[in-house]
Amino acid sequence: MEIEIAARASLTKTVIETCVELFKKELKLENSKYSLVILTDRGMSKRDGCRGTVFHVGPKSLGMVIDTAMSIENLIITLAHEMVHVKQYARGQITHGKNLKSKFWMGQRIKSQYYDSPWEIEAYSKERVLANKIFKIIDTAHAKVKKHHKK
Repeated sequence: MEIEIAARASLTKTVIETCVELFKKELKLENSKYSLVILTDRGMSKRDGCRGTVFHVGPKSLGMVIDTAMSIENLIITLAHEMVHVKQYARGQITHGKNLKSKFWMGQRIKSQYYDSPWEIEAYSKERVLANKIFKIIDTAHAKVKKHHKK
């Protein structure tokens, strides 16, 4: 999977890039024929009520928009959640009808509320597991830095 990240702040771009690369590997998307463009939209959650979204741009192309006006912890969790949706689209688990309002999960039309939909149940169940892998890397690096400074 080819990934392009359009973010102004270099630190934000580095965080997104690092997380997405790990999540891509964990979700076994390295060999996917899909491409992904990630855009940032500071303040999206206040304006639109969501921290991130994933959508089709073309036949084998996905877009992700992520709100960067949140803590690094929430940014990582949101990236993990949205990357699960990327996996769902890339594997054809979630598809849309012609009007884009009807959604299908594993070929079955689903008319459930947001939190009850199978794609959200999976994304919420995996977001913490994925994010914790990043948090563990951060904690390990932080411990090494602390240990080095004590010498």
